[in-house]
Amino acid sequence: MTKSITISLAVLTLGSLCSVAIGDPATKADTQSDKADKATTPTSDWRPLYRGSLDDFRIYFRGQGYIDDVHKQDVFVAEPGQIHVRKGTNGLIATKAPYSHYHVKVDYRWGAKGGSMNAGLMSHVDLNSKRIKDNRPRSVEINMKADAPGSIWLASKLGPFASSFVDKKITGRRGTKTYLPKDQGGVAHDASPFSNRTVLANYPGKKPNSNPNSNAHGEWNTLEAIVRGADSVEIIHNGHTVNLITNLRDLKKGSKEPGEPLVEGGIGLQSEGQEIFYRNFVIKELKPPSGE
Repeated sequence: MTKSITISLAVLTLGSLCSVAIGDPATKADTQSDKADKATTPTSDWRPLYRGSLDDFRIYFRGQGYIDDVHKQDVFVAEPGQIHVRKGTNGLIATKAPYSHYHVKVDYRWGAKGGSMNAGLMSHVDLNSKRIKDNRPRSVEINMKADAPGSIWLASKLGPFASSFVDKKITGRRGTKTYLPKDQGGVAHDASPFSNRTVLANYPGKKPNSNPNSNAHGEWNTLEAIVRGADSVEIIHNGHTVNLITNLRDLKKGSKEPGEPLVEGGIGLQSEGQEIFYRNFVIKELKPPSGE
């Protein structure tokens, strides 16, 4: 009896050692699957700004300013999975809270053709503006205009001020400049809300001022902005960096000069009278540099 127990224990011990050395195939496969999931699943750092309702936003219209009830208007319409902007008054929908360091994305698709086919993603939006006559409050407009997506417009006479690098060989209509990275020969350029407030996008692999890297009318495009407080706003259109501004400064009160660094503001989506659809409006907040 003792001999039988000894042999059984030896067999069990040997089996256990083999299991440890070789590893259970199912367990090994599960472990590899877990690693793959962790590597490919989007991180939870991204969160939606639009969750199917307009209740998380404020709405500004030219001639009205910020309205009291976002549901008492019919330009911005909440639909399942998307915001439908109907033809109508110029304005914007903006987050209630300001943001400083973040990466924001939105898909956009044009509806019916007509007009200038113009709209935009907005950063550094003044959420406390009392003005009502302007197209928008102080803000940086990251344009979705059909022939110039990713171009930047500083709000006229409101700011902010900003700097960039541009192609000195090209000057567009009304003196507009086209972005050109510094390492490709771009020269320093100061943009002001009172003059030269536009920095046109530069599309990779294309000649400056040529056709943009957009999809066909009616198809979805993706516009992104990586905002680092007052330091920079980098623009990405359909996966390619197309523009950059730096050194954002607020308008000094009572003057036409730059004042303090503009470190934060609301995030918005614009209406400029043409039908457009927005979806996947998401944000990932970024950690500010130490000392800020």
